[in-house]
Amino acid sequence: MPEPITAPDHVPLLSPRFVWKITAVVAVMCLVTLAIAATGRMIGKNISRAGNTAETTPFEIVIGNDVLSLPANVIRFGSQRVSGVQNAVDIYFSWPGMQGYSEATRDIFNQTLSADGLIFARIAQATMSRDMSGRFKPIYKRLTDGAPVAGPSGLDSFRLRSGAGYANELMYVERGVSDQPYAIRCLVEEAGSEPDLNTRTGCQRDIAIGQDLSVTYRFSIDLLPHWREIERDVRNRVESALIR
Repeated sequence: MPEPITAPDHVPLLSPRFVWKITAVVAVMCLVTLAIAATGRMIGKNISRAGNTAETTPFEIVIGNDVLSLPANVIRFGSQRVSGVQNAVDIYFSWPGMQGYSEATRDIFNQTLSADGLIFARIAQATMSRDMSGRFKPIYKRLTDGAPVAGPSGLDSFRLRSGAGYANELMYVERGVSDQPYAIRCLVEEAGSEPDLNTRTGCQRDIAIGQDLSVTYRFSIDLLPHWREIERDVRNRVESALIR
């Protein structure tokens, strides 16, 4: 007799173990993709901030005999956002308003070819007995070349001698004030030269604050007509940070 024909066993094309492995691989790939995307967003955000931070955590910084309380978003460099003794601290603000970095001011702080609307300052222990106003009459005035020329908002400009180390610089001085006048040095762009961040923040002045601090601040020459308001705002902002 012929042997009975038995029906073949139906073996599944994909075993449960194989399906589980495929599912696990897909899940891991999805997690990796999400992690890469999140990391990319974080890196992109950090790059766009270029070291800026919107955090407002205050730091107490000791410079000489003075103590300053400054929020993180006005301290320019991350390495200086620590409490304790430091030789100097670099700060910056949007102007007007004297605000630190935030999402609302990010476009102002992220400028690369301009410094319009920004004020940079460096606070350090004073190394000279007089600030720039006090140095004008005994030092700078002797280094001027030619007669003064009328400048913006009550200022006169003096050309500084290039041979004295002040090439392409003008000194703007408060007109009609003989003792301790407002004085500021400004870089002047040469004709045909390409402006850069250094020339766009080319006006620099230093003032005495606190017990023994020198605040050197700089801003775009385009803001020079507002020198009175800027001087007042810088003084008030730094003095308000002092812990008496």
